[in-house]
Amino acid sequence: MILLDPQDRLFLFKVHQPSVYDPADPFREPFWILIGGLVDPGEDFEQSAIREAREETGIVVKDVRWVWSRERIMQWRDRQVLHRERFFLGRSGTTAVDTSGLDERERSWTLDHRWWSADEIAASSERFELVVLGTRLKALLRDGPPKEPIVLG
Repeated sequence: MILLDPQDRLFLFKVHQPSVYDPADPFREPFWILIGGLVDPGEDFEQSAIREAREETGIVVKDVRWVWSRERIMQWRDRQVLHRERFFLGRSGTTAVDTSGLDERERSWTLDHRWWSADEIAASSERFELVVLGTRLKALLRDGPPKEPIVLG
């Protein structure tokens, strides 16, 4: 979920889980990620994004728009898994966050969370997932949601 606050800042978690990484770019240090997770049985991607935002931040998002997608192989602990990712744009009317809905596994690897502006992301020396998040977010804010989801490489 690309969750934006009223000032167009993006909510991100800082995580550290060295056994989960992209084998094409095996970065194992802490980095910042979007809200997200697995699609539960009976859910579609949109429902999953809305649920994950509520569980991970306590923020209820009603309207979302599918803006990006990506498929890639990820190392997930002891095996490689195909990730089919859809990124939905959602807006929050508040910056108040409640992370008490994180499960035990999520709490174990979550180090921090905060709202970031696109300029802060672009200027930061921190690592983000997507690696090109600052550029992509600036384009999304400038141009608005695309007519069709953009396939990310």
